[in-house]
Amino acid sequence: MSCSRVKVLLSAGALCLAGLLCVCLPTAVQAAPPAQVSGKAPVDKADLDHVAKELSNPLTSLWSLTNEIDFQYWNGDLGSQKLQSVWNFKPVMPLDAGHGWMWVNRPTVPVVFKQPFFNSSTFEWDDKSGLGDIQYLGLLGKNLPGGLVLAGGITTIFPTASDDALGSGKWQAGPALVAAVLRKKYILGALYQQWWSFAGQDDRASTNLSALQLFYFLNLPGGWQVGGSPVLTANWMAEEDNKYNVPVGIGVFKTLRLGKLPIKIGLEYQHSLIQEDLWGRDYLIKLVIIPVIPSLF
Repeated sequence: MSCSRVKVLLSAGALCLAGLLCVCLPTAVQAAPPAQVSGKAPVDKADLDHVAKELSNPLTSLWSLTNEIDFQYWNGDLGSQKLQSVWNFKPVMPLDAGHGWMWVNRPTVPVVFKQPFFNSSTFEWDDKSGLGDIQYLGLLGKNLPGGLVLAGGITTIFPTASDDALGSGKWQAGPALVAAVLRKKYILGALYQQWWSFAGQDDRASTNLSALQLFYFLNLPGGWQVGGSPVLTANWMAEEDNKYNVPVGIGVFKTLRLGKLPIKIGLEYQHSLIQEDLWGRDYLIKLVIIPVIPSLF
């Protein structure tokens, strides 16, 4: 895949989602609505297969505390392979907006255990740890008949990093769009996010970033799933050879019950088919732990 084709893919991310909607909507309107797990129903009695499916739904009705522990291996012209380790804490807090609409709040709090960076003053590699830039994703949409999910909203990044090496130093915001098809045997979808910087430290570079997250899962009996959720990224401010990262991934996930409440655990491997020449992510090992909690509203 050439870089020009990657650029077309990411630039047209929203159009791809709209195309998915056009293809699926005629069937979805005629089909019966899928079984859903209500966020107001007792989650300690919910069927685990339905819980597994709901936790893969971008407009889920379930409250949960997503924990992603990423071990990312980076390399490039700046140096040999180095490890970055991050804990991303992502509480998912859906609210019923009435008339079938859902408002899903998804903040992301990154706690960086190890962040390698090239010190331009000493021309040596150093490590930093601490808090990264906190993100917020808010989606408003509907779970439509036939398992079709469509939502849009806003995505933001706040300059909360405890060290310059852990964040951009910029306030960033932009649109978000998601489309997915949830069926009994499989889940397919994509989430597109765009960020532009609009304020922040004057001595830090402006940002223009895109991310297209693909998610695909096979739903198996007993709360098992096989699939992945790689994120294709583009830094439009970078030079051509350093713009894109295009990973593919596969993992195994299991939803079970810990005490009375469900919990989803999984392990996923991702490998970048295209990465930045100067310094980019080569591959990623992700541990996922998602306990479901009772709705607070």
